[in-house]
Amino acid sequence: MRIMIELYKGYEIKVYWSSIHRGYVFCIFDMDGTGIKESGAYVYEENALLGAKETVDEIIRKTGK
Repeated sequence: MRIMIELYKGYEIKVYWSSIHRGYVFCIFDMDGTGIKESGAYVYEENALLGAKETVDEIIRKTGK
């Protein structure tokens, strides 16, 4: 399984294909490795990454971190 990993604004994003959801999903982790959020399915890997970045921006906006 191919996993795309990207660091974005202090958070780790992992995007991968989920055969359960039949699409690409993302998981967001803080720098301690604690899972914060998992998404539903996206048709395209690029859209899942964009969704993850938007989610991180929203987390930062709400928490100030």
